Amino acid sequence: MKQLVEAKSIAIWGYGREGRATYNFIKQSAIGAKLTIISDDKFDDYPKDCAVLFGPAGTDAIGEGKFDLIIKSPGISLYRPEINTAKKAGTHFTSATNIWLAKNHGARTIAVTGTKGKSTTAKLIHHILCEMGIKAELGGNVGRPLMEIESPPEITVIELSSYQIADLEVAPDIAVALNLYPEHIPWHHNTENYYSDKLRIFTILPNPIAVLDATSAELKKRLGNLENVIWFNSPTSYSANDAGVYRGDLEIISKNDSPLLGQHNLSNIAAALCVVEIVMGDLSHKVDEIKKAILNFVPLPHRLEPLGEKDGVLFVNDSISTTPQSALAALKSFGDRKKIIILGGQDRGLDYTILAKGLAQNNVKAVLTVPDNGSLIARQLRDISPETNIIECTNLENAVNQAKQIASIGDIVLLSPAAPSFGHFKDYTERGDRFSALCGL
Repeated sequence: MKQLVEAKSIAIWGYGREGRATYNFIKQSAIGAKLTIISDDKFDDYPKDCAVLFGPAGTDAIGEGKFDLIIKSPGISLYRPEINTAKKAGTHFTSATNIWLAKNHGARTIAVTGTKGKSTTAKLIHHILCEMGIKAELGGNVGRPLMEIESPPEITVIELSSYQIADLEVAPDIAVALNLYPEHIPWHHNTENYYSDKLRIFTILPNPIAVLDATSAELKKRLGNLENVIWFNSPTSYSANDAGVYRGDLEIISKNDSPLLGQHNLSNIAAALCVVEIVMGDLSHKVDEIKKAILNFVPLPHRLEPLGEKDGVLFVNDSISTTPQSALAALKSFGDRKKIIILGGQDRGLDYTILAKGLAQNNVKAVLTVPDNGSLIARQLRDISPETNIIECTNLENAVNQAKQIASIGDIVLLSPAAPSFGHFKDYTERGDRFSALCGL
């Protein structure tokens, strides 16, 4: 906040939803600095009361150190060369998340991160707290941009990506890490950077209460020496097994009753309950209330979303899936039913070995791959699982048509791409909507 108040020139780099919320905050805060908006891409609805720089004009100004402070949007990689050049010239960088945490330093905060499951778990925590009478707000990647939350309630639940944590300066009160495996390599440049950026939230001050998955070897290896840790999926806390979610021997909710499909989502429920217990104390006498809250939870779209049946075939939209691990989790969610899975999207240099090894164990009838990395995925799968029927398709429409031809009554057609959508769709939402339309559902 001190840098924000003292700066003579401020740039907002990136003008998406968070950038716009940041602009509104600065304009309402009577900050006297000269304000510039910088965007890599052109747009028309920019404010007329400040300077706007597009493309190279903006990045050149950044590299030349023309700003005292730059508030960077999360999607812009911290490893871009002009950032290092600007820092050497004396420019300070921060984020909307840092500004909000500094401005609201007394607010009680819960941050949720992890390679997958962040949005569902953050929304679960928020939902259960509200159902239990706690005044809570949901912000970050899911819910509202933090800058729009002007008066924090009792609890603010924040979903944070690795992009937002990489330059985080203040820790929340409670930090949750659900899992950790390679993702977002182009932004972070390599897996080690991704891991260290993602886990930075546990190493900055003040140290948060850490809520971690005891079944994650990577989390145990990297964070096992933390002092203030609650391990979920352990005998001493909430855990998920094949039957449901338990607190020791006490059943909280059965697998069949859960509104969320898949073992990984039972684990997300266990993580959420650990956090709720930290906030509210022992929940053993409130099991009925907790179960009711979970039963009332509405799953987020594009996450193992059953679209419905057509000609006896169930179509499932898991467009959010961008890693081999998430696609494998999706396959496991449907037991022994025969599955036809659609894979492929933007190539991020991931290794699909773990998915290839899991095909035979999950009754996969066929794999349909789509560009850009469909051919690469197909090669890796054929090397490890040559008995699997693998068909390379030209696009999503072609893949859905092929799936309809192959599918029989009782089969599942599953879009769980194990890759981002960029280059073919605006985002995973557009991809999921297109899949739904192609399925005729």
